Amino acid sequence: MQQASIKKRQRASRACDFCHMRGLRCRWKTPGSSQSTLNDSRQAGSSGCLTCEDYGAECTMKRPVQKRGRKSTAPNPRTTENVHTSEDFDLQMPSPSTWLYGALSSWEEINFRSIDIVKRLVRIYHDTMYPNFPFLPEKDLLSRWDESIPDPDSPSYMLLMALCAVSSQTASLNAVFDNSLLQGVVIPDSENYFYEATSKIPFRIVQCTDLDYLRSFGLLAVYSIQRGNHSDLHRYLALYHALVAQHGFHEESRWPADLSISDIDDRRRLFWCMYRLEIHSACILGHVVRMPESQVTVFYPRITPSTEADAQAWISGWDYITDLFRLLEYAIFCLRACKSRKAVLAPFCDRPSPATLLDALARLKAGKPRILLGLAQDQNDFQSNRCRYLAVQIMCTETLVNIMALLYCQAPADEMMNLVEEFLKEVTKVSLILFKVSGSPLVHQLVGVGHMLHNASQQDNGRFLGQAKRLIMNLSNLVKSLKDHIPSAADSGDRLWKLAEGTS
Repeated sequence: MQQASIKKRQRASRACDFCHMRGLRCRWKTPGSSQSTLNDSRQAGSSGCLTCEDYGAECTMKRPVQKRGRKSTAPNPRTTENVHTSEDFDLQMPSPSTWLYGALSSWEEINFRSIDIVKRLVRIYHDTMYPNFPFLPEKDLLSRWDESIPDPDSPSYMLLMALCAVSSQTASLNAVFDNSLLQGVVIPDSENYFYEATSKIPFRIVQCTDLDYLRSFGLLAVYSIQRGNHSDLHRYLALYHALVAQHGFHEESRWPADLSISDIDDRRRLFWCMYRLEIHSACILGHVVRMPESQVTVFYPRITPSTEADAQAWISGWDYITDLFRLLEYAIFCLRACKSRKAVLAPFCDRPSPATLLDALARLKAGKPRILLGLAQDQNDFQSNRCRYLAVQIMCTETLVNIMALLYCQAPADEMMNLVEEFLKEVTKVSLILFKVSGSPLVHQLVGVGHMLHNASQQDNGRFLGQAKRLIMNLSNLVKSLKDHIPSAADSGDRLWKLAEGTS
């Protein structure tokens, strides 16, 4: 019996940069077919290995070649990192090399896990990102990693790397309130921390019982929004929701019975923080709401007495914005509700009356905590960066909910034009640093306002097309002015400009 000659598949002698940093198997293209080996395909100008093609990534081999074979027993004066063989790269999930992109003249290694660098990145997160994304308690944030780096196999380490990725990206844009945080230290590239964090994700979701995994997935989702990577955003939101379903995080009755009051408040803050992120992405990107608030039994954190008025204002404002996001979810449902359900199911999915959303928003504004009423004034007692940032968030979210409610009610177009006109007057007064700290989410909201304005302009027989076009162009100019400070601003500004040209 003749046996067909089967050529043994070659193992990649060296993984490409993308596969190496993500801990993925570098799959060479099969010789003898229309595809060639990895090195041959690069010489031919192809895209590289199959893994990079699957991920849509550029396949490169730019990192320094390490020596192969058994590690020498003599100490190496340059580095204490282990030397891996080619088999190590295929079978293990290695951590990314400690490279600094753009800051050094060569591929010189630095320790991106240095305690000094990590502490600086934690301070940057507390200074800029924490007011919007308080994934862990403030005291815990400032003290947990103050003396040492945790075990690389612990969830705390994964959380730290994810947090550093967000902070490093923020630092690269100079989006910090305190500029002294950027002085005296070289901040490594954020991708180092991102790949390090993702390499620590357990293979089986059942293993992720620590709360730090939920926090890590939230931070990785935030990082994906910052980078404009929507596929990664959905991936980490999906991992978060898988854990929520696995452990019943959406029902307080299923939480451990021995939790302290402070632990319960920490969980509540984390849950609603992720809810807001989910509703924001659902509103801007158009995907489904994976966890409607109607299926949630999680309360807000308690408001404890505080001697600092700024702290009370921030807590009250954070809860008020969360209420706005919950109302925004119903606005999304009203505008997107399916219109072709079977008659037997229709009574269970009836949308509220057109005036319900506007009435709910009016009641929410009327019940706004008194301490928040002074935030909108130019001269007030709340001049901290945290409170100024809070005032911008409240203004933008209120406007977004209001516009969506007006659209659902099919209100007169001029009413929406006047609303956006007033909004533009206020938002143009916002300082540049607040735009930089707000980043892509604020740009997304401005783009959303433009699209809804375009839809409203089609009403009333197009009487307000000219006014809508002018307002959308003003939004476009505002967004484009941020292109040197927010990565997504350039493309978003162009999309608004094209939208304005189509409004005629």
